[in-house]
Amino acid sequence: MKKLIKWIYLVILLVTISACANKDAYENSTHLNVSIPINNMLFSDAQKVTDTYDDIFKLTPYKESTILSLVQEKQAQGMKLHKALEAVFNTRLDNFTYYGETYNASTAMRLNKGNCMSLAILTTAYAKLLGLKFSYREVSTIPVYKREHDIVLSSSHVQTIIYDADFVEDKNTVYISKPGIVIDYFPSKNNKVGKYFNEATFTSMYYRNLAADALVEDDLVKAFLLTEKAYNYNKQNVEVINLLAVIHRRAGDIKGAENIYKAGLQLEQSSLALISNYIMLLRKEQRYTEAQSYQAQLDQLDDPNPYHWLEQAYTAQNNNKIRAAIHYYNKALNRAPYLKEAYLGLYHIYREKRQLTNAKIMLKKALEWTYEIEQRKQYKYKLYSLAQL
Repeated sequence: MKKLIKWIYLVILLVTISACANKDAYENSTHLNVSIPINNMLFSDAQKVTDTYDDIFKLTPYKESTILSLVQEKQAQGMKLHKALEAVFNTRLDNFTYYGETYNASTAMRLNKGNCMSLAILTTAYAKLLGLKFSYREVSTIPVYKREHDIVLSSSHVQTIIYDADFVEDKNTVYISKPGIVIDYFPSKNNKVGKYFNEATFTSMYYRNLAADALVEDDLVKAFLLTEKAYNYNKQNVEVINLLAVIHRRAGDIKGAENIYKAGLQLEQSSLALISNYIMLLRKEQRYTEAQSYQAQLDQLDDPNPYHWLEQAYTAQNNNKIRAAIHYYNKALNRAPYLKEAYLGLYHIYREKRQLTNAKIMLKKALEWTYEIEQRKQYKYKLYSLAQL
């Protein structure tokens, strides 16, 4: 089973979608109160769409009864409640088919398939049924890219944390973490743990995923309504704000899109997605001086996530901006020298440019960070092929 959840990362003419973040207890608590100027008149005649909140995590009475019986069996064997949930859920996964669609809990259970978001929704449904507390955790992992028309889909990853119901907090103690289990549908030694996030943010991700699917289908009305739902659950999410701006631009409201980009940048001045798309809007409006100013700002960003720069490199390369692609690949490598995808991107560029010495260097560096036998064979074959040129 491969990865994962779609989130929205809209860049230039492309939409990068990945999905699978409280200091409620975990997230940044210094939120700015920024009003996003959504033009609700764009689709004023649109009908309401998709699931209500309750629909997302709802299971049929029969399934609920079955789950409760199985959990009680595990508890009778001496398992704690959260451990019993894990055991029952893992049995569910034995015949589960990874499928790149986001489903609510009842649909995922009925079809026995879905993506990582679908699995996280199912886990949440189990936890809600059993009255267990839970949260989610972002994981940085290697994205998977897929292109459909002018939309680039990329994957991300999330873990669900189910907490021990028997744990009693000491009011005089500050806990870095609380006893519980991490349910990870696609564990990998390369996963790097990120921030925790709550149910409202997770629900926002769900609607954002569905909005991404609607955008792929060029259904702007549905995409708008779903993104608006996502925004209502998390008004601080710059990916959702970015998507709102792109939908406005595609619907012909250029000024509205620009106002949303500017408002979003008040929330997060270092958002690659917002800046990249705003640059494209300015260039389309032939406002090249302003575009260049934002381009310089983007190039100076010190985003520590190498995959963000990898995405920028792919986007630049797809748009035949080779110098920019080289720059972004190198920014990714400065943050993660182990990122063989960046070496391979540079290899392809140098090979096309007939800079064979540089191409060989990139392949050799990729080899240094590759341990899978089949991949090493492929890279060595590429090196051999270069030697024949």
